[in-house]
Amino acid sequence: MKKYFTLSSWLSLLEKLGQEKQKILSAKTLQLASGLSRTATLKAIQRLIQRRQLIKLYNNYYASRISLPTIEEFAMFYGKPCYISFESALEDRGIISQAPLVLTCATTRKIKNLKTPLGEIVFHHLQPRLFHGFENDRGILRATAEKALLDYLYINLKNKKYLPSLNEFNFEQLNKKKIHKLAKYFPRSVKTALASHKI
Repeated sequence: MKKYFTLSSWLSLLEKLGQEKQKILSAKTLQLASGLSRTATLKAIQRLIQRRQLIKLYNNYYASRISLPTIEEFAMFYGKPCYISFESALEDRGIISQAPLVLTCATTRKIKNLKTPLGEIVFHHLQPRLFHGFENDRGILRATAEKALLDYLYINLKNKKYLPSLNEFNFEQLNKKKIHKLAKYFPRSVKTALASHKI
């Protein structure tokens, strides 16, 4: 075990980890990489946070300011298995124009929403039979426009018990055949909502 690890040594280590694409760092990862004891590592982490070289994401997970993950990357890590859907995917796919204030994701796990220095992530629980209809963009899973619309209708009908307004939605970019093919996995309420909007 090393007895000393200077600030310069830490900065070099964080840069090296960033080059290795290790953006989300656990206390254990930093302990192994530095060779320090757990106690010394945790103390060093607090000093690095105070010096604004590290930010705390949640619990014992951190990120270096040298190589910050995106909120999407962190969502994939924290919520796994999950994919970006609902308002976030609808805005990204050009179906709605107003960007949501939070990142909205679908997951088969029952986990709490999370506020981080990167932004807030809202997780909606879906049954495994509904966990599909997404694309992988370099590790970021994102719903297709059609699946994001169905997820959006499903969650609103399930949680808020009413049919959301779709007046400002751009339906021209949606493939109706894909929507109805995916809709067979959803409850009747979703199919009724589609019919009421003539989709």
